[in-house]
Amino acid sequence: MKKTTTLFMTLLLSAIAITSCNKDGVYNPKEKIDKIYVNAGSGKYLSEDWTWDNKQLKTINYYNSEGSIDYTETFTYTDKRLSQVDNQEDGETVKYTYDNRRLHQASFYTNNVLYMNCIFEYYENKLSDIKVTITDVDKGLNTKGVANPLKYILPEQSVKSIENVLKENPTRSLIYFEIDFAWDGNNISEMGIEMDDKYEMLYVFEYDNKLNPFRNFLGSDLEETLSGHGVYKSKNNVVSYTSIKTEMGITLTESHYISYTYDGRFPATRTADNVIEYFEYE
Repeated sequence: MKKTTTLFMTLLLSAIAITSCNKDGVYNPKEKIDKIYVNAGSGKYLSEDWTWDNKQLKTINYYNSEGSIDYTETFTYTDKRLSQVDNQEDGETVKYTYDNRRLHQASFYTNNVLYMNCIFEYYENKLSDIKVTITDVDKGLNTKGVANPLKYILPEQSVKSIENVLKENPTRSLIYFEIDFAWDGNNISEMGIEMDDKYEMLYVFEYDNKLNPFRNFLGSDLEETLSGHGVYKSKNNVVSYTSIKTEMGITLTESHYISYTYDGRFPATRTADNVIEYFEYE
């Protein structure tokens, strides 16, 4: 799971949530993604190619800037809900389990060895927190390449801060932290991360009034909350966010901005950090 295509995409019940069904593990958008192109300054190229079987997403091919496929994610369903995502090129698998209608757990494996587990908890029908345990610290600290499992969930600055905490106690055998969510209507307004009473990160989000095509998407990675295409479970698209990091008593605040053009009520392009994404729908 090298790349972004998800953090925690599950379903919120909403009378106007036209982008999805009312059952966790089901991704049935009104506008289905077909292809995603990227321009990072050196020319536009195909980045993702999505294949559907009627209403079910079956595969995503990920391309490099030279036009070759880096890897393919394959989606498997049980009782019409997503149960597993495989990236055979890298021996990566994510398995999803549910408690009645809600996503309960996401378990990450490399070559059939479990290295990360995420437990999803809810309050008043909305996601309230995710408890994350990484049982392979060596893999958790692997910053060589894009397959760092911490990056499935957290933006890069958070990964570096957590690594600093771990280096203070190199003998520890696991990593544990919690991600908490606050809501404003159908959008996540704040996301907080806390670890070891030494590191805290708070994200505060602002949104447009258009529809997020990735809402409720359950996929391979768990990174979409911030640095991927969309914010997990939110109805609308993030236009700005403020990060407030406190580490060892020192606080740092940063602001980030994202702009869009639209195809009807959905994004046609998304620009962040001078990288432009182009969305095509079917």
